Amino acid sequence: MKKLFMISALSIMLVACGGAVKEKDLVQKYQLTPNSAVHWDQTIMHIIPAEAKIADWYGNENPINYLQKTGRMNEKDFNFLVSLSQKKAEQVSKEEYEQFLDLLTSYVNTLPRKFFLSNTNIKDPKGLVKLMVRESNSTLDNPSRYIKETIASPEEWQQIVKFSSQDDLKEKDVKKLRKILNSFLKDPELYSPEVWYRREVSDRMLELTKMQQAGNLTKMEQNNINAKALYLAYPEYFSKLDKWDK
Repeated sequence: MKKLFMISALSIMLVACGGAVKEKDLVQKYQLTPNSAVHWDQTIMHIIPAEAKIADWYGNENPINYLQKTGRMNEKDFNFLVSLSQKKAEQVSKEEYEQFLDLLTSYVNTLPRKFFLSNTNIKDPKGLVKLMVRESNSTLDNPSRYIKETIASPEEWQQIVKFSSQDDLKEKDVKKLRKILNSFLKDPELYSPEVWYRREVSDRMLELTKMQQAGNLTKMEQNNINAKALYLAYPEYFSKLDKWDK
């Protein structure tokens, strides 16, 4: 119930901010018809990824599974959608088609989100800071060296170095580390393609670069780029991006 309330609140907030996708715009953009309702699964599998800024908006997995897992698509709605697939397009009533469009629009409008680290998202705090300090001393470009030289304040980096020398990090230490890392997410200079490509050259890196090069980024888009960049820099030390706080 709490999760559903949060989803509803997010939808209301998007509408209030004027950022919500309108049903008529989806119909026009994707040429939706009653036949789209009959083939609802294909429609959702196409539109959700197309409307998402990054794949982590839908857990980087099957969109339908993600909608069900997160409570956005409940059992009643799923059964309704399944019933549509058992009809021909001409058998879909006006009311059923409208209900389908309402559901589809609501799914799209619950996707947008920001990403922030919680303590539990840092799986190996000690290992992370040790890696960051070790890599920062390399003569080769890498995210850790870049963060040390360009992103972190002297005080922030000094704290990371201090953490790396401790035998273990207590809960209060992890909290401090989390705050430092989250501060990096606010810096528009965090993601440097030239540096991050030394980690890997992949579709997910190219996705970030394409977003960045588009320019005129919203705060949410900048957050999305930075959060995914931080995750991709140290994927073994963080939980999956969709598990991060909003």
